[in-house]
Amino acid sequence: MVCLPLANILHHKLRSVLCSLGIGIGICMMITLAGLARGSLHEVADRWESVDAELIVFPRGWGGSATDRSGSALPDRFAERILSGHGDVVRQVVPVFTWQIKLAGQDQMVAGVDPAQWHMLTGGRAVAEGRLFKPDFDQFNHRMEQKAQAAPDGIAEPAEEDLAASNMLEIVIDTRLARAGGYGVGDVVFTAGHHWKVVGIVQAGALARVFMPRCTAQFLFNIGDTSKSTLMFVKLSRGANVTATARAIAESIRQDVVPLQNYRGMLVAKFGIMFVYVDAVNAIALIIAFLFIMVTLYTMVLQRKREIAILKSSGASNGFIIRQVMTESLLLTAVGAGVGMGMSWAAGWLIQTLRPL
Repeated sequence: MVCLPLANILHHKLRSVLCSLGIGIGICMMITLAGLARGSLHEVADRWESVDAELIVFPRGWGGSATDRSGSALPDRFAERILSGHGDVVRQVVPVFTWQIKLAGQDQMVAGVDPAQWHMLTGGRAVAEGRLFKPDFDQFNHRMEQKAQAAPDGIAEPAEEDLAASNMLEIVIDTRLARAGGYGVGDVVFTAGHHWKVVGIVQAGALARVFMPRCTAQFLFNIGDTSKSTLMFVKLSRGANVTATARAIAESIRQDVVPLQNYRGMLVAKFGIMFVYVDAVNAIALIIAFLFIMVTLYTMVLQRKREIAILKSSGASNGFIIRQVMTESLLLTAVGAGVGMGMSWAAGWLIQTLRPL
C-alpha cells in the first residue's frame, strides 16, 4: 500500500520538498506563536509561585490590574497588624516594593526586599555568584542629617555618592538577565538615573530579574517615603486554612488578600486576550496549510491522468486509486509536521539565544 505513494514522492522530489516545507512552516508558526504567548505568561506566573508564601496582600481597589501595578500603595504598618492579629496562623509577612527599570534593552521588574527576607521571597534560592546587597540606611540618614546641619537653609539634597557610600545602590540580578546584558559581579550599570553595582547573581526562576534593598526602592521611587510598599507576601503555618485566613486578614486590614495560587488565573484573566489573537492567527495558518495540501492533491491528480488510466486499465478500482492518493498526502503531511516541529525547536533555540528575556 505504501510502496507506490512512497515511490511517487521520491520520484517528484522538488514538489515533495516544497509541499513538506509549506506544511512545516505553518506548523512551525502555530507552535512558535502559541509557545511565545502562553510560555511567556506562564513563566511569569511560575516565578511568582516560587515565593515561599501562601497569600498576597494587594491594595484594595486594584482588582485585575494588581498583576502589573507597581509603586507605593500599601503602608508597611499592615505587616505588624497582620502578625499581631493573626499570629496563630501567620509565620512571616514580607513587604515588597516593585518598580520598572530598563536593563539589557528591556523593561525589567525590580523587587525591593529586605535582606533578612530574601530567602522567603526567592523560594530559598541562594546567591550563586557574588553576595547579597547590604544596605546601611541608618548611615545614609546620618549623612543626610550632617548635610542638613551644614546647609544654610537646613535642607539636604541626597547625592548619588551618599547612596553609594551607604551601599544602597547595590543590586542582585538573575542569570538570564546577566546573560542577556553581559553583566557580571562587580559591573556598574546605569539605569533609573543612577549607577548601580551588580553585587550578586541568583539562579533564574525567582520573583523578579532584579532585586535591590527595599529601603532604596522606596526612597528613590517613592520620593523619599520609606513607609509604603507595593504588596506583601504572607507565609502561613503548616496546616492553616488558606482561604479562611485570607478572608480573615482581608476583613481586619480592609485590603485585598488572595491566595498565591490564584495569581496565575489573575494573570491569564488580565492578559489572556492575546491568546484569542494567537489562536485566530493559528487557525488561519491551519486553514492555509489545509488548502495547501488540497492544492497539492489536486495537482497530483491532474499530473497523473496517464498513470491513473494505466491503473484503471490494469483492473485497479476507484477505491484503490483514492487510497494511493490519500496515502501519499498523509505521508507528505507527516513529513511536513515533523519538519515543522523541528523548525519550531530551532526557532525556540534561536529566540532564546538572541533574545534571552
